[in-house]
Amino acid sequence: MNKFSPVPTARAAVIASIAAAVALALFWPSLPAYSSASPGPVLAQAQQQGVLKLALRSYSRPSLPSDPLPPEPDVLDQALAQWLGRQLGVRVELTNVQQADIALQGIHLENAAPQTVSAYAEPGLQLVSLKQQAARWPSYAPSYWQLLEPKTRQATTGPSVCVGSGVASAKSLQARGLQPRIAPSSIHAISDFLAGRCDLLADTPAVIDRLLTQDSWRFYARLGHGFASDDPEGITLRSKDEQSAQWLQQSLQQWQASGQQQKAFNNRVSTIALEASLLEDGAICH
Repeated sequence: MNKFSPVPTARAAVIASIAAAVALALFWPSLPAYSSASPGPVLAQAQQQGVLKLALRSYSRPSLPSDPLPPEPDVLDQALAQWLGRQLGVRVELTNVQQADIALQGIHLENAAPQTVSAYAEPGLQLVSLKQQAARWPSYAPSYWQLLEPKTRQATTGPSVCVGSGVASAKSLQARGLQPRIAPSSIHAISDFLAGRCDLLADTPAVIDRLLTQDSWRFYARLGHGFASDDPEGITLRSKDEQSAQWLQQSLQQWQASGQQQKAFNNRVSTIALEASLLEDGAICH
């Protein structure tokens, strides 16, 4: 299709309208949900001020080369931010890391003593390569890792792997002999991979499964089976606060039990698949 087709613009409009609807709900407080734990000093202060200042991942959605779009929040992060705001009974204000009370995965606070809570992303990673190049990397497939000593994996120069910010830590990939190339988002990582800037792509099994159902991905295949990240990134408080950390951990458990976390996972997969289809129509990642 001609890269100046109106289709990417139409699809981008769909993404923008969905994001706008979620964003509208994000910034308005609602009644707090039941929680047996009480917020600690950091989050109690946010309650008193009526606003939770939060730093999360954001990126520009794919668009035509001549029509870059402004950055918008990551849909998974935005869903969690909305949930935390409801739990606290406050509105959420998206801000920079210097002013944030908490930062979500992929965002690193510069405070000297931050505190990290468990990760909330969908567990597991899956590697993908071009089918014709898969034979080059058999020893880097997860099923072979147990046959290699960690020092052996780290001493060799392995394949480069494109991965979105917050999806997996560079440390966990380097421990497996992989050379991570961290992109601003999963769709940026996908774009880099399709452009040949990396040997492999890494994302959650659900995302990879959806991509491989698309006809344009028939030349690609999974490299080995899925695997767990050894060093998942999570929520970070701006300072040490065990009580707030416990409250956040309980809120994450409630998010999962409510079914809202799975809905957010599904929305993330659908959004990335739609963004990937924009790339096929001539859109680019700015």
